[in-house]
Amino acid sequence: MRTLIALIVLFGLPFASAHAQLEITDAWSPEAPPGRTMAGFMTLENTSDEAVVLMDGQSPQFGRIEIHDMINDDGVMRMRRLDQLVIEPNETVSLKPGSFHLMLMEPKVTLAPGDAIDLVFVDGQGNDHPITLMVRPR
Repeated sequence: MRTLIALIVLFGLPFASAHAQLEITDAWSPEAPPGRTMAGFMTLENTSDEAVVLMDGQSPQFGRIEIHDMINDDGVMRMRRLDQLVIEPNETVSLKPGSFHLMLMEPKVTLAPGDAIDLVFVDGQGNDHPITLMVRPR
């Protein structure tokens, strides 16, 4: 039994520490009226040699988190939900107005400028990437 545990620890450690690293900076959300959907913006940098595939987001302050993009549909800008956001190795992706962004839906609390939004991204390998977005005045 000890040998089995030693083998799991010995061979499991490289796999456990090999998951992709995601650096998240300048995470913020503009203030919204009470009860309204909010947006989330930030910079995501994949500092590893493997792609990070963000699949889901969760927050105790919102019922649902979705990743969206803006597309030009015959001259009309439209928002569309993405099932995933792929950040290639050593790539930086900006979530910003008019481009990729988060939709923070079904708010459970009212947030004001200076408040913090706790959120966790979940990637395709099941790894958590926790972040805090600061609410800014609109």
